[in-house]
Amino acid sequence: MIKLIYAAIQVYLVHLRWKHRIYIYELEDEIDKLAADGSPAAKLRIERLAERLSFERERIVGPSDSDSD
Repeated sequence: MIKLIYAAIQVYLVHLRWKHRIYIYELEDEIDKLAADGSPAAKLRIERLAERLSFERERIVGPSDSDSD
């Protein structure tokens, strides 16, 4: 029974990682589309998406070693 629960948790974690990866790819795709536009509104949106993307990547990797000092 414990092995079954462990396997279910592992499957759920893989699913969550997949969803997160897809979210990151969607953010990157939107940034690419906006970069082709070049309007001031697009540049502002790119900055906001870049911040969100940076935050999402940091969540996975964790804070850098320099932040712990």
